[in-house]
Amino acid sequence: MTPSNQDRRLGARHSLKLAAAALFFCLVAVLIYGWFTLRGSGLSTVAVIALGGGVLLTLILGIGLMSLVFYSHNEGWDDDIGR
Repeated sequence: MTPSNQDRRLGARHSLKLAAAALFFCLVAVLIYGWFTLRGSGLSTVAVIALGGGVLLTLILGIGLMSLVFYSHNEGWDDDIGR
């Protein structure tokens, strides 16, 4: 018996929640490590926050653009470009 479409969606949601929780945990761990590492570097608190914000915005931009590339490929929007 094959799993129904709804069962697959529930499994995918569970996997997505698990991956998001793991990513959040890793992000918090890196933030804490970075905070304690940069605390003694002579950078001001504002500079550390600006550095973190720049890294975060760069990650958001990169992830967003890559997701658009994958979405475009899966939808077939770029199939006619090579012909």
